[in-house]
Amino acid sequence: MADDSNDAKTELSIQDHVQADTEIGGRPVAFHAVLLKVCERELWLGLPSPDRRIEQLRLGRPMRLSIARPGTALVGSSEFLRAMGGSRSRVFAVRRPEALETIQRRSAARLEVGLPVRFRQIDPGTWLPRGRSSTGTTVNVSSGGLLLRTDAALAVGQDLDLMLPLSGGDRISTTDRVVRVGPASAAAEVESGGPANIEVAVRFTRITAIDKEWIVRFMLLTEHRRRESLLPRPAAAYSSQMPSGGAGLVS
Repeated sequence: MADDSNDAKTELSIQDHVQADTEIGGRPVAFHAVLLKVCERELWLGLPSPDRRIEQLRLGRPMRLSIARPGTALVGSSEFLRAMGGSRSRVFAVRRPEALETIQRRSAARLEVGLPVRFRQIDPGTWLPRGRSSTGTTVNVSSGGLLLRTDAALAVGQDLDLMLPLSGGDRISTTDRVVRVGPASAAAEVESGGPANIEVAVRFTRITAIDKEWIVRFMLLTEHRRRESLLPRPAAAYSSQMPSGGAGLVS
């Protein structure tokens, strides 16, 4: 007997929130869209506002889709088909994934990733950022906070206004509380090639539900890509079929 409950979890529905990740000019790009129509071989996605980057996509451009589900996320490989609508920069069609992988979402999960962050300290009297911006690099990220490496002088209990970059050039703004400060590990010193910076653990104290959702999706997609990169790559399928003296295939 078929598992109806599992089918229900992977069934696509109109108004599902979808993140479509791809590359344009060698740079990662993320489109945050809503599912408008489910066809047998394609999906129609709509953006909340026009985005001219869609016009730069060409037929067959690989895309990775992430669809949110309670406690899980569905991730699958797709490709761009065509821009649609009058403006051709708000609605587009992608190939319907042949399979969707269900990834469990755990609030305590942390992703080991190095992202450049910029932050300023918050004045406790006015609750406004003050002074010059400082920079750092994340050691790991979770939906509740992050660990960063920096050379800025910080103390436990300080509040920070921090900008965190995600995929596709998107950035989210968070307010954070410093909960731990300590020396960087010896491995960090070797990695940086110089004196180790301090490591600072911060907890998100002000962050929107949408931004927290984007962090979780970023974590899931990054981990999915890492897993795929470990899979063996198939041998070139057409190397033996190339005509002698003829022009090669260009991807």
